Amino acid sequence: MTESVLQVKELKLGISNGKHKIPIVNGVSFNLNKGETLGIVGESGCGKSLTSLALMGLLPPGIEWQDGDIKITEQSMKGVSHRVWRSVRGQKVAMIFQEPMSSLNPVFTIGNQIVEMIQSHNKMPKEEAKQHAIHMLKTLGIPRAEAVFNEYPHQLSGGMRQRVMIAMALSCNPDILIADEPTTALDVTIQAQILELMKDLQQKMDMSIILITHDLGVVAEMCDRVIVMYAGEIVEQSTVVELFDNPKHPYTKGLLASLPKIEERKEYLSSIKGVVPTAGNMPGGCRFAPRCTARHEKCDVKPVLRNYNDQSMVQCWLYSDN
Repeated sequence: MTESVLQVKELKLGISNGKHKIPIVNGVSFNLNKGETLGIVGESGCGKSLTSLALMGLLPPGIEWQDGDIKITEQSMKGVSHRVWRSVRGQKVAMIFQEPMSSLNPVFTIGNQIVEMIQSHNKMPKEEAKQHAIHMLKTLGIPRAEAVFNEYPHQLSGGMRQRVMIAMALSCNPDILIADEPTTALDVTIQAQILELMKDLQQKMDMSIILITHDLGVVAEMCDRVIVMYAGEIVEQSTVVELFDNPKHPYTKGLLASLPKIEERKEYLSSIKGVVPTAGNMPGGCRFAPRCTARHEKCDVKPVLRNYNDQSMVQCWLYSDN
């Protein structure tokens, strides 16, 4: 039987405008299984990064947890104290942030920052924490790890800084690793190295990964299952093979159609017309309907996310009879 390490149920995140609550992430539900890689994809502003921050208890100022629940290894995190969140971060769930240069403190050495991370979660002497930090740097394939331990972030390349971020995230052997656009600022060669490294470490450490990205090529390479988000909601959820072979939702089809194909010569790439609606200005019914080429009269009523088959779920009236 598959062991679930994370359960998200009807999660709502948003802002309050006087007496009104404006949801930004609206009723998101999914599970993450042990050893699985789950991809979350969608346009900028769809809520994928905000969802990941909620899983870390790091919601930005002004954003509130309005409803729903998050269970990390069966522990409900709704309403827990800051102290409880601190005990969960690092040991149960860790995160690689999008831009390592802004995530690492420029005035402290690499070693200082990793040792602080280790000691904040483990009662470990400083010298032992230092040796563990150097070991993690070596595990991430960083050359001259002892020297890098004493260097500052600006002295490293983008790829090396990203490896340092992964070393820091994995230093307490978490059950879940959240990677938010981990290769966005890297060139293609370094991107491939980082992804291969993450896959290798996942197998060695038996951990689960949530990969947040807009790059469907990365999803195809890394993921077992995929969640497609649009305007704060899940519109499709399926295995990675099913998503690429048989996409259901018109938005998913639009994303896949926009990918360039090496065997086709086109003057222009396909695109989805229109823009993502903003919070507080969401259309009634289906949120994708104003941009959808398959829109019909039912779309004025909000569809629900329902099972299409054993491998996929879809939120669309086109599949209401399945």
